[in-house]
Amino acid sequence: MEQVRDNDLDQLSTLFERYQGLLFGFLLRLTNDRDTAQDLVQNVFLRILKYRTSYQSSHPFKAWIYQLARNVYADHWKKHHVPAGDLEVAEHTPTLRRAAMAGVAATYDGQDVQEALGLLPSAQREILVLHRFQGFDYAEIGEMLGCSEGAARVKAHRALEALRKIYFS
Repeated sequence: MEQVRDNDLDQLSTLFERYQGLLFGFLLRLTNDRDTAQDLVQNVFLRILKYRTSYQSSHPFKAWIYQLARNVYADHWKKHHVPAGDLEVAEHTPTLRRAAMAGVAATYDGQDVQEALGLLPSAQREILVLHRFQGFDYAEIGEMLGCSEGAARVKAHRALEALRKIYFS
């Protein structure tokens, strides 16, 4: 990343090869939609290019790139979020209709963990995916979320409890 930061943009392809699969898995678990996850991975790498000068080698690159991915996901969520009261729009929006059907499937078709994750609020889903699926420890998650390691641990515990309630109800 230091070489990319210093305008050796050919090195971006090496970073892409190394991280695109990990980021795709992370974003897929957050969005539960392959096409959206692929688009968001592309946006992460566009942001790497755009914000390359902000990278500081004193901080772990993995945490930096996942922070970019979190920001890309948050921006996507804000742009495509439909207010809870606007059911007619939600009904006619394919992505939202799929999400609603995933919720129904989670309740009636075996309650798959991925579908249950999709029913969690975004912040809870994100912390579980970072810890359980992406392998970040609580100190790294705390750094990304701007809180202490202990607070990240508590948030993860609460998210896991919420997931259990959804999965077993």
